[in-house]
Amino acid sequence: MLLSAMLLVGCTEKNQSIGTSSFDYREVYLPELTSDVYIPLSLNCIDRDWGIWGHNLSVVLPEKPSPSVFAKSGSGVDHSQLCFTSDALYKYICKFIKDNYRKGDPMRFAILPNDNNVVCLCNSCVKVGNTEEDASGAVYYMLERLANEFPKHFFFGSYYRTTCSLPKKPLPDNAGILISAIDFPLSTSYTAQEADFMDLLNQWSSYTKHVYVWDYINNFDDYFTPFPILSIFQHRLRLYADAGVKGIFLNGSGHDYSTLYGLKIHVMALLLSNPGADWRPKLREFCRKYYPVTGDVLCDFVVKQENMVEKEGDILSLYEGVPKAVKTYLPAEDFIIFHNKLISLLPETKDREHQSIEKLCWALMFTHLELNRMASDTIGCKWMLDEFEKLNDINIVAYSEAGGTIDSYVADYRYMLRRADETWGKNLLKGIKLTPLTALDPDYNDISILTDGLLGIPSCYHSGHMLSSASPALRISIPHVPGMKRLRVNMTKNSIYHIEFPLNVSLSCGGHLIGDVEPVPLSGNIHRAVADFDIPSYCNGALTLSVYRDESERTMALDEIEGF
Repeated sequence: MLLSAMLLVGCTEKNQSIGTSSFDYREVYLPELTSDVYIPLSLNCIDRDWGIWGHNLSVVLPEKPSPSVFAKSGSGVDHSQLCFTSDALYKYICKFIKDNYRKGDPMRFAILPNDNNVVCLCNSCVKVGNTEEDASGAVYYMLERLANEFPKHFFFGSYYRTTCSLPKKPLPDNAGILISAIDFPLSTSYTAQEADFMDLLNQWSSYTKHVYVWDYINNFDDYFTPFPILSIFQHRLRLYADAGVKGIFLNGSGHDYSTLYGLKIHVMALLLSNPGADWRPKLREFCRKYYPVTGDVLCDFVVKQENMVEKEGDILSLYEGVPKAVKTYLPAEDFIIFHNKLISLLPETKDREHQSIEKLCWALMFTHLELNRMASDTIGCKWMLDEFEKLNDINIVAYSEAGGTIDSYVADYRYMLRRADETWGKNLLKGIKLTPLTALDPDYNDISILTDGLLGIPSCYHSGHMLSSASPALRISIPHVPGMKRLRVNMTKNSIYHIEFPLNVSLSCGGHLIGDVEPVPLSGNIHRAVADFDIPSYCNGALTLSVYRDESERTMALDEIEGF
Protein backbone atom coordinates (compact mmCIF):
# COMPACT_ATOMS: atom_id res chain seq x y z
CA MET A 1 0.00 0.00 0.00
CA LEU A 2 1.22 3.53 -0.62
CA LEU A 3 1.09 5.94 2.27
CA SER A 4 0.89 8.80 -0.24
CA ALA A 5 -0.66 7.01 -3.17
CA MET A 6 -2.76 9.99 -4.20
CA LEU A 7 -0.21 12.68 -4.92
CA LEU A 8 -1.92 13.95 -8.02
CA VAL A 9 -0.96 16.79 -10.30
CA GLY A 10 -1.90 18.61 -13.53
CA CYS A 11 -0.87 21.19 -16.09
CA THR A 12 -1.57 24.64 -17.39
CA GLU A 13 -2.31 25.48 -20.97
CA LYS A 14 1.19 26.97 -21.30
CA ASN A 15 2.85 23.59 -21.07
CA GLN A 16 2.45 22.35 -24.62
CA SER A 17 3.77 19.07 -25.95
CA ILE A 18 7.28 18.89 -27.31
CA GLY A 19 8.90 16.00 -29.11
CA THR A 20 6.70 13.25 -30.44
CA SER A 21 4.55 12.46 -27.40
CA SER A 22 0.93 13.46 -26.97
CA PHE A 23 1.30 14.13 -23.23
CA ASP A 24 0.23 17.68 -22.50
CA TYR A 25 0.84 17.18 -18.81
CA ARG A 26 4.12 15.76 -17.46
CA GLU A 27 5.38 15.71 -13.89
CA VAL A 28 8.35 13.98 -12.29
CA TYR A 29 7.81 14.26 -8.53
CA LEU A 30 11.40 14.31 -7.28
CA PRO A 31 13.46 16.78 -5.19
CA GLU A 32 14.74 20.20 -6.19
CA LEU A 33 12.54 20.45 -9.28
CA THR A 34 12.63 24.23 -9.31
CA SER A 35 11.39 26.45 -12.12
CA ASP A 36 14.88 26.77 -13.63
CA VAL A 37 14.79 22.98 -14.09
CA TYR A 38 11.20 22.05 -14.92
CA ILE A 39 10.43 24.90 -17.33
CA PRO A 40 13.32 24.15 -19.75
CA LEU A 41 12.44 20.44 -19.52
CA SER A 42 8.75 21.16 -20.29
CA LEU A 43 7.66 19.58 -17.00
CA ASN A 44 4.75 20.48 -14.76
CA CYS A 45 4.76 21.29 -11.06
CA ILE A 46 2.08 20.68 -8.46
CA ASP A 47 2.67 24.00 -6.72
CA ARG A 48 2.13 25.95 -9.93
CA ASP A 49 -0.43 23.93 -11.85
CA TRP A 50 -3.04 22.81 -9.32
CA GLY A 51 -5.49 24.69 -7.18
CA ILE A 52 -6.48 21.55 -5.24
CA TRP A 53 -4.62 18.27 -5.52
CA GLY A 54 -4.74 14.94 -3.78
CA HIS A 55 -7.19 14.22 -0.99
CA ASN A 56 -7.13 17.84 0.11
CA LEU A 57 -10.66 19.02 -0.67
CA SER A 58 -11.15 19.95 2.98
CA VAL A 59 -8.91 22.97 2.31
CA VAL A 60 -12.03 24.74 1.03
CA LEU A 61 -13.92 24.36 4.31
CA PRO A 62 -14.25 27.26 6.75
CA GLU A 63 -13.28 26.84 10.39
CA LYS A 64 -16.86 25.86 11.30
CA PRO A 65 -18.42 24.34 8.18
CA SER A 66 -22.05 23.43 7.77
CA PRO A 67 -22.70 19.89 9.09
CA SER A 68 -24.28 19.11 5.72
CA VAL A 69 -20.84 18.86 4.06
CA PHE A 70 -20.07 15.60 5.89
CA ALA A 71 -21.07 12.07 4.96
CA LYS A 72 -24.13 10.41 6.43
CA SER A 73 -24.50 6.73 7.15
CA GLY A 74 -26.63 4.46 9.29
CA SER A 75 -24.69 5.54 12.36
CA GLY A 76 -25.18 9.25 11.71
CA VAL A 77 -22.77 11.95 10.51
CA ASP A 78 -19.24 10.76 9.66
CA HIS A 79 -16.77 13.66 9.76
CA SER A 80 -14.04 11.58 8.09
CA GLN A 81 -15.74 11.86 4.70
CA LEU A 82 -17.58 14.43 2.59
CA CYS A 83 -21.03 14.53 1.03
CA PHE A 84 -20.62 15.29 -2.67
CA THR A 85 -24.23 16.28 -3.26
CA SER A 86 -24.06 18.88 -0.49
CA ASP A 87 -24.98 22.36 -1.70
CA ALA A 88 -22.87 23.80 1.11
CA LEU A 89 -19.78 21.89 -0.06
CA TYR A 90 -20.40 23.06 -3.62
CA LYS A 91 -20.62 26.68 -2.47
CA TYR A 92 -17.41 26.36 -0.40
CA ILE A 93 -15.55 25.00 -3.43
CA CYS A 94 -16.90 27.78 -5.66
CA LYS A 95 -15.90 30.45 -3.15
CA PHE A 96 -12.40 28.98 -2.87
CA ILE A 97 -11.94 29.05 -6.64
CA LYS A 98 -13.36 32.56 -7.06
CA ASP A 99 -11.27 33.94 -4.18
CA ASN A 100 -8.00 32.40 -5.35
CA TYR A 101 -8.26 31.70 -9.09
CA ARG A 102 -10.61 34.29 -10.55
CA LYS A 103 -7.81 35.58 -12.77
CA GLY A 104 -4.83 33.95 -14.42
CA ASP A 105 -4.23 30.69 -16.23
CA PRO A 106 -6.59 27.72 -16.23
CA MET A 107 -6.00 25.51 -13.20
CA ARG A 108 -6.58 21.86 -12.29
CA PHE A 109 -8.66 20.83 -9.29
CA ALA A 110 -8.81 17.31 -7.84
CA ILE A 111 -12.33 16.65 -6.59
CA LEU A 112 -11.65 13.52 -4.57
CA PRO A 113 -13.13 11.89 -1.49
CA ASN A 114 -10.95 11.68 1.60
CA ASP A 115 -8.56 8.71 1.51
CA ASN A 116 -10.79 6.10 3.18
CA ASN A 117 -13.61 3.72 2.29
CA VAL A 118 -16.46 5.75 3.81
CA VAL A 119 -19.35 6.52 1.42
CA CYS A 120 -22.11 9.04 2.04
CA LEU A 121 -25.53 7.37 2.01
CA CYS A 122 -27.79 10.38 2.42
CA ASN A 123 -30.94 10.37 0.27
CA SER A 124 -29.53 12.72 -2.37
CA CYS A 125 -26.26 10.74 -2.74
CA VAL A 126 -28.13 7.43 -3.01
CA LYS A 127 -30.42 9.02 -5.58
CA VAL A 128 -27.46 9.84 -7.88
CA GLY A 129 -26.01 6.34 -7.54
CA ASN A 130 -24.05 5.94 -4.31
CA THR A 131 -23.98 2.49 -2.70
CA GLU A 132 -22.31 1.28 0.51
CA GLU A 133 -19.00 0.76 -1.31
CA ASP A 134 -19.26 3.18 -4.23
CA ALA A 135 -19.23 6.98 -4.08
CA SER A 136 -18.79 7.48 -7.83
CA GLY A 137 -22.32 8.76 -8.49
CA ALA A 138 -22.10 11.69 -6.09
CA VAL A 139 -18.53 12.59 -7.07
CA TYR A 140 -19.45 12.75 -10.78
CA TYR A 141 -22.47 14.85 -9.82
CA MET A 142 -20.19 17.39 -8.09
CA LEU A 143 -17.63 17.21 -10.88
CA GLU A 144 -20.24 18.12 -13.50
CA ARG A 145 -21.63 21.02 -11.45
CA LEU A 146 -18.15 22.52 -11.03
CA ALA A 147 -17.14 21.97 -14.65
CA ASN A 148 -20.25 23.81 -15.82
CA GLU A 149 -19.72 26.62 -13.31
CA PHE A 150 -16.06 27.19 -14.25
CA PRO A 151 -15.61 26.35 -17.94
CA LYS A 152 -12.03 27.66 -18.15
CA HIS A 153 -10.77 25.43 -15.34
CA PHE A 154 -10.34 21.63 -15.31
CA PHE A 155 -11.78 19.23 -12.73
CA PHE A 156 -10.61 15.68 -12.10
CA GLY A 157 -12.08 12.68 -10.37
CA SER A 158 -10.08 9.55 -9.62
CA TYR A 159 -10.16 5.85 -10.32
CA TYR A 160 -9.34 4.87 -6.76
CA ARG A 161 -10.93 3.13 -3.80
CA THR A 162 -14.62 4.14 -3.67
CA THR A 163 -14.65 5.84 -7.08
CA CYS A 164 -13.88 3.00 -9.50
CA SER A 165 -17.16 2.94 -11.42
CA LEU A 166 -17.51 4.44 -14.87
CA PRO A 167 -19.85 7.43 -15.14
CA LYS A 168 -23.29 6.97 -16.65
CA LYS A 169 -22.47 9.47 -19.40
CA PRO A 170 -19.36 11.21 -20.78
CA LEU A 171 -17.79 13.82 -18.54
CA PRO A 172 -17.87 17.52 -19.53
CA ASP A 173 -15.11 18.69 -21.88
CA ASN A 174 -13.20 20.28 -19.00
CA ALA A 175 -13.36 17.26 -16.69
CA GLY A 176 -11.06 14.26 -16.54
CA ILE A 177 -9.97 11.21 -14.60
CA LEU A 178 -6.82 10.37 -12.63
CA ILE A 179 -6.03 6.66 -12.86
CA SER A 180 -3.50 5.02 -10.55
CA ALA A 181 -1.16 2.39 -12.00
CA ILE A 182 -0.56 0.87 -8.56
CA ASP A 183 -1.78 -2.55 -9.75
CA PHE A 184 0.28 -2.50 -12.95
CA PRO A 185 3.54 -4.34 -12.08
CA LEU A 186 6.84 -2.62 -12.79
CA SER A 187 8.47 -4.71 -15.52
CA THR A 188 9.75 -4.42 -19.05
CA SER A 189 8.01 -7.71 -19.87
CA TYR A 190 4.37 -8.25 -20.68
CA THR A 191 2.11 -9.16 -17.74
CA ALA A 192 -1.56 -10.03 -17.53
CA GLN A 193 -2.06 -6.86 -15.48
CA GLU A 194 -0.71 -4.85 -18.41
CA ALA A 195 -3.62 -5.98 -20.58
CA ASP A 196 -6.08 -5.19 -17.79
CA PHE A 197 -4.67 -1.71 -17.33
CA MET A 198 -4.73 -0.94 -21.05
CA ASP A 199 -8.37 -2.08 -21.16
CA LEU A 200 -9.13 0.27 -18.30
CA LEU A 201 -7.50 3.21 -20.09
CA ASN A 202 -9.42 2.42 -23.26
CA GLN A 203 -12.72 2.26 -21.37
CA TRP A 204 -12.14 5.67 -19.85
CA SER A 205 -11.19 7.23 -23.17
CA SER A 206 -14.86 6.89 -24.16
CA TYR A 207 -15.88 9.13 -21.26
CA THR A 208 -13.24 11.87 -21.25
CA LYS A 209 -10.50 13.38 -23.40
CA HIS A 210 -8.44 14.01 -20.27
CA VAL A 211 -7.15 10.64 -19.02
CA TYR A 212 -4.20 11.14 -16.69
CA VAL A 213 -2.11 8.30 -15.25
CA TRP A 214 -0.17 8.58 -12.05
CA ASP A 215 2.62 6.07 -11.73
CA TYR A 216 5.46 5.31 -9.31
CA ILE A 217 9.22 5.56 -9.79
CA ASN A 218 10.71 4.81 -6.37
CA ASN A 219 11.13 1.98 -3.94
CA PHE A 220 9.22 3.69 -1.13
CA ASP A 221 10.88 1.60 1.58
CA ASP A 222 14.36 2.61 0.44
CA TYR A 223 15.09 5.92 -1.23
CA PHE A 224 18.87 5.34 -1.19
CA THR A 225 19.51 2.04 -2.99
CA PRO A 226 19.72 2.79 -6.76
CA PHE A 227 16.37 1.83 -8.30
CA PRO A 228 16.46 1.10 -12.08
CA ILE A 229 13.27 2.52 -13.48
CA LEU A 230 14.21 4.08 -16.84
CA SER A 231 13.77 1.04 -19.12
CA ILE A 232 10.54 0.12 -17.38
CA PHE A 233 9.10 3.56 -17.91
CA GLN A 234 10.09 3.73 -21.50
CA HIS A 235 8.02 0.57 -21.95
CA ARG A 236 5.09 2.03 -20.01
CA LEU A 237 5.13 5.47 -21.62
CA ARG A 238 4.92 3.90 -25.07
CA LEU A 239 1.82 2.03 -23.93
CA TYR A 240 0.27 5.14 -22.42
CA ALA A 241 0.92 7.18 -25.57
CA ASP A 242 -0.68 4.47 -27.73
CA ALA A 243 -3.71 4.47 -25.42
CA GLY A 244 -4.22 8.22 -25.88
CA VAL A 245 -3.31 9.20 -22.32
CA LYS A 246 -2.90 12.97 -22.03
CA GLY A 247 -1.25 13.37 -18.66
CA ILE A 248 1.47 11.55 -16.72
CA PHE A 249 2.42 12.04 -13.07
CA LEU A 250 5.47 10.07 -11.94
CA ASN A 251 5.31 9.81 -8.18
CA GLY A 252 8.81 9.67 -6.75
CA SER A 253 10.24 10.67 -3.39
CA GLY A 254 8.68 14.12 -3.59
CA HIS A 255 10.74 16.63 -1.63
CA ASP A 256 12.72 13.88 0.11
CA TYR A 257 16.19 13.05 -1.16
CA SER A 258 16.59 9.92 -3.27
CA THR A 259 19.78 8.80 -4.97
CA LEU A 260 20.46 9.69 -8.62
CA TYR A 261 17.31 11.81 -8.81
CA GLY A 262 18.98 14.45 -11.00
CA LEU A 263 19.80 12.15 -13.88
CA LYS A 264 16.40 10.45 -13.55
CA ILE A 265 14.60 13.79 -13.93
CA HIS A 266 16.46 14.54 -17.15
CA VAL A 267 15.99 11.10 -18.70
CA MET A 268 12.32 10.98 -17.65
CA ALA A 269 11.75 14.40 -19.18
CA LEU A 270 13.29 13.15 -22.42
CA LEU A 271 11.06 10.06 -22.45
CA LEU A 272 7.96 12.08 -21.60
CA SER A 273 8.61 14.22 -24.66
CA ASN A 274 9.58 11.22 -26.83
CA PRO A 275 8.84 7.74 -25.43
CA GLY A 276 10.84 6.16 -28.26
CA ALA A 277 14.04 8.11 -27.57
CA ASP A 278 17.40 6.32 -27.29
CA TRP A 279 18.09 7.58 -23.79
CA ARG A 280 21.38 5.81 -22.99
CA PRO A 281 23.67 8.15 -25.01
CA LYS A 282 21.72 11.12 -23.65
CA LEU A 283 22.29 9.82 -20.12
CA ARG A 284 26.05 9.60 -20.71
CA GLU A 285 26.06 13.07 -22.22
CA PHE A 286 24.23 14.42 -19.16
CA CYS A 287 26.54 12.62 -16.70
CA ARG A 288 29.71 13.84 -18.39
CA LYS A 289 28.41 17.41 -18.47
CA TYR A 290 27.29 17.66 -14.85
CA TYR A 291 29.74 15.16 -13.30
CA PRO A 292 33.03 15.61 -15.21
CA VAL A 293 35.03 13.44 -12.77
CA THR A 294 32.50 10.77 -11.84
CA GLY A 295 30.08 10.88 -14.80
CA ASP A 296 31.25 7.72 -16.57
CA VAL A 297 31.27 5.77 -13.29
CA LEU A 298 27.70 6.85 -12.59
CA CYS A 299 26.48 6.14 -16.09
CA ASP A 300 28.16 2.72 -16.28
CA PHE A 301 26.48 1.50 -13.08
CA VAL A 302 23.05 2.89 -13.97
CA VAL A 303 23.18 1.28 -17.43
CA LYS A 304 24.35 -2.03 -15.92
CA GLN A 305 21.28 -2.06 -13.64
CA GLU A 306 18.96 -1.04 -16.45
CA ASN A 307 20.34 -3.77 -18.71
CA MET A 308 19.73 -6.35 -15.95
CA VAL A 309 16.12 -5.27 -15.60
CA GLU A 310 15.54 -5.20 -19.35
CA LYS A 311 17.16 -8.61 -19.91
CA GLU A 312 15.54 -10.49 -17.04
CA GLY A 313 12.11 -8.84 -17.13
CA ASP A 314 11.67 -9.29 -13.39
CA ILE A 315 8.97 -7.38 -11.55
CA LEU A 316 10.24 -4.64 -9.25
CA SER A 317 8.42 -3.91 -6.04
CA LEU A 318 7.49 -0.50 -4.71
CA TYR A 319 8.22 -1.79 -1.21
CA GLU A 320 11.28 -3.94 -0.76
CA GLY A 321 14.61 -4.18 1.02
CA VAL A 322 18.16 -4.77 -0.15
CA PRO A 323 17.91 -8.59 0.24
CA LYS A 324 15.19 -8.73 -2.41
CA ALA A 325 16.88 -6.09 -4.58
CA VAL A 326 19.98 -8.28 -4.79
CA LYS A 327 17.86 -10.99 -6.42
CA THR A 328 16.54 -8.69 -9.13
CA TYR A 329 18.44 -5.50 -9.92
CA LEU A 330 21.31 -4.91 -7.48
CA PRO A 331 24.57 -6.71 -8.46
CA ALA A 332 26.18 -6.74 -5.00
CA GLU A 333 29.85 -7.00 -6.00
CA ASP A 334 29.46 -4.42 -8.75
CA PHE A 335 27.71 -2.07 -6.34
CA ILE A 336 30.52 -2.26 -3.80
CA ILE A 337 33.08 -1.55 -6.53
CA PHE A 338 30.92 1.35 -7.77
CA HIS A 339 30.53 2.85 -4.29
CA ASN A 340 34.23 2.51 -3.42
CA LYS A 341 35.17 4.08 -6.76
CA LEU A 342 32.97 7.12 -6.07
CA ILE A 343 34.55 7.50 -2.63
CA SER A 344 38.04 7.34 -4.15
CA LEU A 345 37.16 9.95 -6.81
CA LEU A 346 35.48 12.34 -4.36
CA PRO A 347 38.68 14.31 -3.55
CA GLU A 348 39.09 15.08 -7.27
CA THR A 349 35.62 16.63 -7.60
CA LYS A 350 34.85 20.32 -7.20
CA ASP A 351 31.97 22.66 -6.46
CA ARG A 352 28.52 21.34 -7.41
CA GLU A 353 29.81 17.90 -8.42
CA HIS A 354 31.61 17.54 -5.10
CA GLN A 355 28.50 18.45 -3.11
CA SER A 356 26.32 16.06 -5.11
CA ILE A 357 28.74 13.10 -5.07
CA GLU A 358 29.57 13.56 -1.40
CA LYS A 359 25.87 13.39 -0.58
CA LEU A 360 25.48 10.36 -2.84
CA CYS A 361 28.42 8.58 -1.20
CA TRP A 362 26.89 9.10 2.23
CA ALA A 363 23.45 7.91 1.14
CA LEU A 364 24.86 4.78 -0.54
CA MET A 365 26.35 3.81 2.82
CA PHE A 366 22.86 2.51 3.60
CA THR A 367 23.02 -0.06 0.80
CA HIS A 368 26.64 -0.93 1.61
CA LEU A 369 25.78 -1.46 5.28
CA GLU A 370 22.89 -3.73 4.33
CA LEU A 371 25.12 -5.81 2.04
CA ASN A 372 27.66 -6.14 4.84
CA ARG A 373 24.95 -7.20 7.27
CA MET A 374 23.68 -9.82 4.84
CA ALA A 375 27.24 -11.19 4.48
CA SER A 376 27.77 -11.09 8.29
CA ASP A 377 30.71 -8.79 7.58
CA THR A 378 30.96 -6.08 10.21
CA ILE A 379 34.44 -4.84 9.29
CA GLY A 380 34.35 -1.12 8.55
CA CYS A 381 30.69 -0.74 9.47
CA LYS A 382 31.34 1.71 12.30
CA TRP A 383 33.07 4.10 9.88
CA MET A 384 30.22 3.70 7.38
CA LEU A 385 27.67 4.53 10.08
CA ASP A 386 29.59 7.71 10.92
CA GLU A 387 29.54 8.69 7.24
CA PHE A 388 25.84 7.80 6.87
CA GLU A 389 24.98 10.03 9.83
CA LYS A 390 26.44 13.04 8.04
CA LEU A 391 23.24 13.25 5.98
CA ASN A 392 21.58 14.68 9.10
CA ASP A 393 23.93 17.66 8.89
CA ILE A 394 22.40 18.65 5.54
CA ASN A 395 18.83 18.06 6.73
CA ILE A 396 18.29 14.64 5.14
CA VAL A 397 16.68 12.68 7.94
CA ALA A 398 14.62 9.86 6.35
CA TYR A 399 15.41 7.05 3.96
CA SER A 400 11.83 5.87 3.35
CA GLU A 401 8.34 7.16 2.73
CA ALA A 402 7.10 5.89 6.10
CA GLY A 403 9.69 8.03 7.85
CA GLY A 404 12.40 5.49 8.61
CA THR A 405 15.03 7.84 9.98
CA ILE A 406 18.78 7.76 9.62
CA ASP A 407 19.14 8.20 13.38
CA SER A 408 16.95 5.18 14.21
CA TYR A 409 18.71 2.99 11.64
CA VAL A 410 22.16 3.99 12.92
CA ALA A 411 21.17 3.40 16.55
CA ASP A 412 19.76 -0.05 15.72
CA TYR A 413 22.82 -0.97 13.65
CA ARG A 414 25.19 0.08 16.44
CA TYR A 415 23.19 -2.01 18.89
CA MET A 416 23.54 -4.97 16.52
CA LEU A 417 27.30 -4.50 16.35
CA ARG A 418 27.62 -4.29 20.15
CA ARG A 419 25.59 -7.47 20.58
CA ALA A 420 27.73 -9.24 17.98
CA ASP A 421 30.85 -8.24 19.92
CA GLU A 422 29.33 -9.40 23.22
CA THR A 423 28.38 -12.83 21.89
CA TRP A 424 31.49 -13.44 19.75
CA GLY A 425 32.68 -16.99 20.41
CA LYS A 426 29.91 -17.59 22.94
CA ASN A 427 26.80 -18.11 20.80
CA LEU A 428 26.71 -21.87 20.17
CA LEU A 429 23.90 -21.58 17.61
CA LYS A 430 25.76 -19.25 15.26
CA GLY A 431 25.80 -20.90 11.84
CA ILE A 432 23.68 -23.86 12.99
CA LYS A 433 21.02 -24.96 10.52
CA LEU A 434 17.44 -24.77 11.80
CA THR A 435 14.49 -26.63 10.28
CA PRO A 436 11.07 -25.01 9.88
CA LEU A 437 8.18 -27.26 10.89
CA THR A 438 5.51 -24.92 9.51
CA ALA A 439 5.36 -23.07 6.21
CA LEU A 440 7.40 -19.88 5.98
CA ASP A 441 6.11 -16.69 4.37
CA PRO A 442 7.17 -16.55 0.67
CA ASP A 443 9.21 -13.36 0.94
CA TYR A 444 10.74 -14.32 4.30
CA ASN A 445 11.78 -17.95 3.88
CA ASP A 446 15.50 -17.67 4.64
CA ILE A 447 15.62 -19.23 8.10
CA SER A 448 19.41 -18.99 8.16
CA ILE A 449 19.19 -15.32 9.20
CA LEU A 450 18.00 -16.51 12.62
CA THR A 451 21.42 -18.00 13.35
CA ASP A 452 23.74 -15.64 11.45
CA GLY A 453 25.01 -14.09 14.67
CA LEU A 454 23.54 -10.66 13.96
CA LEU A 455 20.39 -9.06 15.30
CA GLY A 456 18.04 -7.37 12.86
CA ILE A 457 17.18 -3.69 12.54
CA PRO A 458 13.72 -3.01 14.09
CA SER A 459 13.35 0.36 12.37
CA CYS A 460 13.88 -1.29 8.96
CA TYR A 461 11.66 -4.35 8.74
CA HIS A 462 13.53 -5.79 5.75
CA SER A 463 16.81 -5.96 7.65
CA GLY A 464 17.72 -9.23 9.33
CA HIS A 465 14.25 -10.37 10.39
CA MET A 466 12.15 -13.33 9.46
CA LEU A 467 8.58 -12.13 9.31
CA SER A 468 5.88 -14.72 9.81
CA SER A 469 2.10 -14.76 9.52
CA ALA A 470 1.85 -18.42 10.54
CA SER A 471 -1.31 -19.34 12.47
CA PRO A 472 -1.51 -20.10 15.26
CA ALA A 473 2.25 -20.59 15.62
CA LEU A 474 5.52 -20.78 13.75
CA ARG A 475 7.34 -23.95 14.75
CA ILE A 476 11.08 -24.51 14.34
CA SER A 477 13.26 -27.52 15.10
CA ILE A 478 16.61 -26.70 16.72
CA PRO A 479 19.22 -29.48 16.62
CA HIS A 480 20.92 -30.70 19.78
CA VAL A 481 24.13 -28.73 20.46
CA PRO A 482 26.40 -30.22 23.16
CA GLY A 483 27.02 -27.84 26.04
CA MET A 484 24.11 -25.52 25.28
CA LYS A 485 22.40 -24.68 28.57
CA ARG A 486 20.35 -21.62 27.68
CA LEU A 487 18.30 -20.48 24.69
CA ARG A 488 17.39 -16.89 23.89
CA VAL A 489 14.79 -15.99 21.26
CA ASN A 490 15.06 -12.38 20.07
CA MET A 491 12.12 -10.63 18.41
CA THR A 492 11.27 -7.14 17.21
CA LYS A 493 8.24 -4.97 16.55
CA ASN A 494 7.44 -2.13 14.17
CA SER A 495 3.91 -0.93 14.77
CA ILE A 496 3.92 1.31 11.68
CA TYR A 497 3.80 -1.88 9.61
CA HIS A 498 1.59 -3.83 12.05
CA ILE A 499 4.51 -6.04 13.09
CA GLU A 500 4.05 -6.90 16.75
CA PHE A 501 5.68 -9.16 19.33
CA PRO A 502 4.39 -12.76 19.52
CA LEU A 503 1.83 -13.54 22.20
CA ASN A 504 3.97 -16.24 23.75
CA VAL A 505 6.81 -18.62 23.02
CA SER A 506 7.16 -22.22 24.11
CA LEU A 507 10.05 -24.68 24.00
CA SER A 508 9.80 -28.46 24.19
CA CYS A 509 12.07 -31.48 23.86
CA GLY A 510 10.89 -34.94 22.92
CA GLY A 511 7.28 -33.92 23.50
CA HIS A 512 7.98 -32.59 27.00
CA LEU A 513 7.35 -28.91 27.64
CA ILE A 514 10.41 -27.05 28.90
CA GLY A 515 8.80 -23.64 29.20
CA ASP A 516 6.04 -21.37 27.97
CA VAL A 517 6.73 -17.63 28.36
CA GLU A 518 5.53 -14.25 27.23
CA PRO A 519 8.11 -12.08 25.45
CA VAL A 520 9.82 -9.60 27.76
CA PRO A 521 10.51 -6.17 26.24
CA LEU A 522 14.08 -5.01 26.76
CA SER A 523 14.60 -2.15 29.18
CA GLY A 524 15.10 1.07 27.26
CA ASN A 525 14.32 -0.49 23.88
CA ILE A 526 10.59 -0.86 23.26
CA HIS A 527 11.17 -2.33 19.80
CA ARG A 528 12.93 -5.47 21.06
CA ALA A 529 11.86 -8.35 23.27
CA VAL A 530 13.32 -11.70 24.30
CA ALA A 531 12.17 -15.09 25.53
CA ASP A 532 14.75 -16.97 27.63
CA PHE A 533 14.76 -20.68 28.41
CA ASP A 534 17.00 -22.83 30.60
CA ILE A 535 17.65 -26.19 28.94
CA PRO A 536 17.48 -29.15 31.37
CA SER A 537 20.46 -31.49 31.49
CA TYR A 538 18.26 -34.46 30.52
CA CYS A 539 17.46 -32.86 27.13
CA ASN A 540 19.72 -34.61 24.63
CA GLY A 541 17.58 -34.30 21.51
CA ALA A 542 16.29 -31.68 19.16
CA LEU A 543 14.32 -28.77 20.58
CA THR A 544 10.99 -27.60 19.19
CA LEU A 545 10.34 -23.87 19.36
CA SER A 546 6.74 -22.66 18.97
CA VAL A 547 6.14 -18.94 18.48
CA TYR A 548 2.47 -17.93 18.74
CA ARG A 549 1.28 -14.94 16.76
CA ASP A 550 -1.23 -12.37 17.89
CA GLU A 551 -3.71 -13.05 15.09
CA SER A 552 -5.24 -9.59 15.41
CA GLU A 553 -1.97 -8.24 13.95
CA ARG A 554 -0.63 -8.65 10.44
CA THR A 555 2.60 -10.42 11.30
CA MET A 556 5.40 -10.99 13.82
CA ALA A 557 9.16 -10.78 13.41
CA LEU A 558 11.76 -13.21 14.73
CA ASP A 559 15.20 -11.73 14.98
CA GLU A 560 17.96 -14.05 16.19
CA ILE A 561 17.96 -17.34 18.09
CA GLU A 562 21.01 -17.67 20.33
CA GLY A 563 22.35 -20.54 22.41
CA PHE A 564 24.81 -20.36 25.29
